[in-house]
Amino acid sequence: MDKILNIIKQSFISFSGEILVKILGFFFKLYLVHNLLDSTLSLGIFALGIALIDFISPFTSLGFGAVSSKYLPSWDVKKQLKKKNNFISTVFFIVSLISLCFSLIIYLFKDNLFIYSSFIYKNSNQVFQSEFLFLLPIFITLMILKHQTSILSQILIGLKEVKKTVIYFNFIGFPLKFLLLIILINIGLDFKGYLYSEIITLFFILISFIFIIKNILNKNYSFKISFDWVEKKVLIYAFTFFILGFLSKLTGFLDKWLILKYMSVNDVGIYYVTFTFINFLPIILKSINRIFAPIISEIWEKKNIQEIQILYQFFTKWTVVLSFPIIFFVIFFNEKLLLLFGSGFVSGKNVLIILTFAHLISIMFGSVRTILQMTDKHINLLGIEFLRTGIVVLSMTIFIPIYQMEGAALSLGIGIIINNVINYIILYKHLKLVPYKKDFWKIGSSIILTTFILYLIFTVLNNFVHLSNWFWMLLFIFLSFMVTILLARYICFSQMDKRVLSKILNK
Repeated sequence: MDKILNIIKQSFISFSGEILVKILGFFFKLYLVHNLLDSTLSLGIFALGIALIDFISPFTSLGFGAVSSKYLPSWDVKKQLKKKNNFISTVFFIVSLISLCFSLIIYLFKDNLFIYSSFIYKNSNQVFQSEFLFLLPIFITLMILKHQTSILSQILIGLKEVKKTVIYFNFIGFPLKFLLLIILINIGLDFKGYLYSEIITLFFILISFIFIIKNILNKNYSFKISFDWVEKKVLIYAFTFFILGFLSKLTGFLDKWLILKYMSVNDVGIYYVTFTFINFLPIILKSINRIFAPIISEIWEKKNIQEIQILYQFFTKWTVVLSFPIIFFVIFFNEKLLLLFGSGFVSGKNVLIILTFAHLISIMFGSVRTILQMTDKHINLLGIEFLRTGIVVLSMTIFIPIYQMEGAALSLGIGIIINNVINYIILYKHLKLVPYKKDFWKIGSSIILTTFILYLIFTVLNNFVHLSNWFWMLLFIFLSFMVTILLARYICFSQMDKRVLSKILNK
């Protein structure tokens, strides 16, 4: 029960931060679309720049972010404080050094960047090429800061300090970035103002994280480059997640570059904006997984499979129930959501629908990948990721030339579904875990009834109010959550749910 309450507490903080960021992110992109001189071109360049940064990130982190979540809790259990401290110092130094080396290489060979990739950008215009190269030093600075803050964020999660990462990334960092954006655009910096706001915010978060980690480790910590934490199993784990990270970033990079090849940089901008809403879909699952990972690692160290089963079923059930309002809302309002950015963005509506259904299936399996990762099945994850990447890359090369943005979404959706199905098959063989209890039909009944009621409400209200207004949309998403929670309370509340709710209310 205590672990459930701890996960709920930290997940709620994470969820609150994510919701704040997603809502502010929506207005952030809305502000950009209506204030940048050429919004689709600028957002297209930004999407490709970030895709490049993300693509390089596995080569700078080398899988040590995943090692943080897995082994920092394990070293805590074993009271190996010196090993933990040396790991943090050494890994941060390695990530910083490799990021600087990559930055230097990219800058020195910047004139050849497009020559080597001419087969990809043949349909892009000269304006895009010259603008991207002009902004490259800014993207390089952004890359160094992103990779440094990312590894420190993973270290904090491994130290079970999810709350602090959420506070600085979401509650402080994002509002600061938004404020800086408004100031810098209003003084005439346009798209460069957007990039500068990202850089200043990341620098602030980086310094904050350094001080937070130092205070957590307190007097036991001193900065020292040492490899006493290096063991064969740690290196295998790191290498596995380096490959996993590379394969994941490859598909995240390839879809945008293929859209650029067969369409235009403006279409990349439209495709990028659809992820404003797609990123909402797994928000609850991701919030839970942040703290779930180190806790599962601790439980696995004690080989308590029954406790893992209880946590898995409890959080899968409520992840599905609480994610449903978001999924329903995106499907029902897909075109109206994109109209908020302008009529030119509506062409991305099918991307929204395709990926929403894929994420629905993913959410139904719960934290399956996280459990495999924390229970020494990372090698299996690697094999699945190779299969997924091969299928997604092949699908993209076939579907994007024919179906364009929808082809990219379909390819990613197929990958998401295959990944989750095979992950669960391995998890079941490994630990015999099942995501739902025998009364899972109650969850299905609650969702079906919720769908009917919400559809009826929105259809009636559509005759009286202008649903394309962002105020009404926020009101309706709130209404969707209220209807879902009330029905779930009366249809699928178990005795454990009642005990957990009672504990939460008493606290």
